[in-house]
Amino acid sequence: MKLLAVTACPTGIAHTYMAAEKLSQAAASRGIDMKVETQGSIGAENVLDDNDVSSADGVIIAADKDVDLSRFVGKRVLTVGVAEGIHHPEQLIERVRSAPVHTAGATPAASASGGGKERSVAYKALMNGVSYMIPFVVVGGLLIAISLSLGGHTDPSGGLVIPKDSFWTDVNNIGLIGFKLMVPILYTSPTPSGTGPPSCRA
Repeated sequence: MKLLAVTACPTGIAHTYMAAEKLSQAAASRGIDMKVETQGSIGAENVLDDNDVSSADGVIIAADKDVDLSRFVGKRVLTVGVAEGIHHPEQLIERVRSAPVHTAGATPAASASGGGKERSVAYKALMNGVSYMIPFVVVGGLLIAISLSLGGHTDPSGGLVIPKDSFWTDVNNIGLIGFKLMVPILYTSPTPSGTGPPSCRA
């Protein structure tokens, strides 16, 4: 038996890869060949090709965002939330055997146990905004930490102080700008669907 899976979450960081790992482990423990495509923040990895799809007996979609299903026409497709892939991978492997066959233009049924429920537009938009915001927070924080550790001096009143005429003051200021940018980035990032008025964006 050969199964395929696609995992994805709005931020594309933790849950995407946790679900992929759990599904792979569950399949391996049953002697089932499984290839998992992860659609993370750095793009799709371990992408499923035409040969993979043609030889597959079923496909598990563990995602909280839209996944293109057109390539899985004619295959049994089970769609659930990414949390289901993390917490119940064994059950998903059993249930995909009897999942409905995906047809062109059809939307596969979600998990009968409630997994794969559609997230609200606000939730998806918020998580999408967070994914754009994270690089600014991480880089800004690193610059501030580096400037304090390398250019800071102990202040008698406590803490570290960077001399105003120091190169590290500029590095610190750049880090602070990164932190300040995270709010406008959060509110101006596009919605997952790429549409919608600004008031609906997170």
